[in-house]
Amino acid sequence: MKSLMLLSSDDRQRYAEDIQTVLAAPEGTIVQFRYRERWVEPALQRAVPSRKAERLPAVLGFVASGSDPFILPVRYATVARAECIADMFIFKLRLGGYVNLQHEYPLSLQDIVAKSRTTVSQLMMNENSRFYPATSSFPQMPEEVTDDGPERWLATARRLALHPTFENSYFLRVAPFETKQNKKLRFDDEGRIRTVDGQSLRIDTNIFGEKYAPKAEFKLTCTTGGTNIRVASDDVYRVALRYDSVEFWLHPAAQNFDTLSGVKISLASERNGATTIPAHVRLPLVVNRSKSRTLRRWSAASAGAVLVALPAILGEDSPLSLRIAAALVGAGLLALSGAVLSSPR
Repeated sequence: MKSLMLLSSDDRQRYAEDIQTVLAAPEGTIVQFRYRERWVEPALQRAVPSRKAERLPAVLGFVASGSDPFILPVRYATVARAECIADMFIFKLRLGGYVNLQHEYPLSLQDIVAKSRTTVSQLMMNENSRFYPATSSFPQMPEEVTDDGPERWLATARRLALHPTFENSYFLRVAPFETKQNKKLRFDDEGRIRTVDGQSLRIDTNIFGEKYAPKAEFKLTCTTGGTNIRVASDDVYRVALRYDSVEFWLHPAAQNFDTLSGVKISLASERNGATTIPAHVRLPLVVNRSKSRTLRRWSAASAGAVLVALPAILGEDSPLSLRIAAALVGAGLLALSGAVLSSPR
């Protein structure tokens, strides 16, 4: 077993939303696919308990229900963890680059359906001659592309929009978090982004819709969990174009301990009954207490306490002006020690 193919369908809206998340989330994000036992290839079922499926490369894709087959590979990933709970198989997947679809998947519904018929036949070449959406037996896929992310994202979105499930939807792309110094933040081994308190962050997003639908009232939002991080820009953008770029700013509040928060970016229609598939990207953000700011606070507080106490130490024989100056400077340092912690970056 060298690699896996994991497909999500449109049997339920949540499954189709998983494809939107896979397409939208930045590289390094960990997403989760779930399958009942009957949808997992027997060879893969045997590999999960022994952890042989972990760290394998995988192709994530969309498979449509219905008479006309429609299978579209969307993105590459690596299996971060695979486990079986009762009769449910759960795969946690670290997203990689996009699949290069431009040569083998023409921008035509008929051509993709024809190619999908061949793909389905090849996927059924297993020990039970059945179709499994979670399998280790699949035809060779196009190469992974890690550069030209926006271009490959747009190429995939346009092909998904050919299918009725996504034809009225907007698609979302979330770029990696960046600091004010344009430094990109990477995900750690647990799929979390780490930053320090007081450090402002920028999130760039792109949106695309094959059809402009003003009556659907699409809205792009950025929300945070908890009170230790806030959106420092407009947190709502009402979609008025087929393609646009939107920027959000975040500011983690000063704190006395490390915290785990969540940032959620959503692109969805506000209209009830709209036949669209929303896009949601949830990103865990660990905010570490700034050691340098804490050191400055303690230093200012210590120096202030010494200076405030200095007049008593010197006694009445010392010049009055010196004692007043020491007390004033000390009081200023004590006040500053509280402000240092909350100073922005």
